[in-house]
Amino acid sequence: MTAQSGATSTQLHVQPALSRWQLAASSALSPFALVVVSPLLPELRRIYQAPESEIAYVLSAYLIGLGVAQLLLGALSDRHGRRPVLLISLAVYAIMSVVCAYAPTLEWLIAARFLQAFGAAGTAAICRASVHDVHHGDTAAYYMSYIAAAHSLAHTMAPVVGGYAGDLFGFSGVFLGLSMLGVAMGAWSWRAMPETRPRATDGQAFGLLHLLAVNGRLLKSPVFVCYAMIYGLTGAPFFAFLAAAPAYFADHFSIQGGAFGMYWSFMSVAFLMGAMGSARLVKRLGRKNLLALMVGGSGAIGASYPFFVLLLDATPLTLIAPLVLLSLFLGFITPLTLSGAITTHPTMAGTASGLCGALTMAASALLTIAAGAFYDGTGLGLTWSMSGSMVSMLGFYLTLRVFERRTKTAL
Repeated sequence: MTAQSGATSTQLHVQPALSRWQLAASSALSPFALVVVSPLLPELRRIYQAPESEIAYVLSAYLIGLGVAQLLLGALSDRHGRRPVLLISLAVYAIMSVVCAYAPTLEWLIAARFLQAFGAAGTAAICRASVHDVHHGDTAAYYMSYIAAAHSLAHTMAPVVGGYAGDLFGFSGVFLGLSMLGVAMGAWSWRAMPETRPRATDGQAFGLLHLLAVNGRLLKSPVFVCYAMIYGLTGAPFFAFLAAAPAYFADHFSIQGGAFGMYWSFMSVAFLMGAMGSARLVKRLGRKNLLALMVGGSGAIGASYPFFVLLLDATPLTLIAPLVLLSLFLGFITPLTLSGAITTHPTMAGTASGLCGALTMAASALLTIAAGAFYDGTGLGLTWSMSGSMVSMLGFYLTLRVFERRTKTAL
């Protein structure tokens, strides 16, 4: 009896092996599919004879789909296992990419993009959750650094790939390429992705009430909310910058098109370096010490950014240089905060991962609106939403430290 119990205990503690490369590549499908179509928008406007305001729904429908789907699929994977939800998500991604390629009308394309985002959202939420099924603490943050780096690399490469592929094969060829990428990733995941969370056996049905209950439980945790909001604000430089900077750079510096994309790439590469640096430094300094250092630096840059531009005048260098340094810091912060948020409720890793993704989409949308609202045609107008988001991040971090100390005292 004792020997049998010992054997059972040993089996329960066997951890499935995860491939950090497969996790990173799968989760990168989501940002890649979002950004790769941006160079195709002029062609889509010509093909569908639609104004820019309607063509913009090709992007916004995808963002809305990501936000909605991550809430649903994260919780679904907590109930039915990570592997089946991931594989079905990749199948949906591949099929909807084909529908996008042959959409007869703009309405069809927008609807297909919304559903394509459902497949992409599954890869992002489930890969993050799988890491926390198997690893915890600094090791989980190490794996999350690879996922964050892959996201940054996807953001950097996607406009270039989309532009060249669109010139060679047209927009249909780009979407067919996304479909083939989804099929290849599905085959890799079938071989390399183990089940890290078996199907729940408590007999509880999955439905709207269950979805509201599990997400409500997370939102009642102030530690989770603070981590999730810090994570959501890490996208501020990219979305706020894209909302107003292209017009300013074109009007004041005659910098547009590929030249403007070069400035965008500086920020993306800095973020990538930060994410990879986080993978190395987190084991030396620890997640909390590294997070404190990087959030403090980000808050300082954000608070001083308007004054920096005001004192030195708005030039490409004064506008971009602080954002490149900020992007480096945010590359460190992203995996650390996402890991911290999911770790607060390890038995609900899928739900936590999905809710973090949804909050990120909401924060990004609000920051994009704020950037447009505060932009007044001046260089200083570009800085306010950026500055406000970084100061808010510092505020959430200080609140997090208070609640973490209270939790330790209660224990």
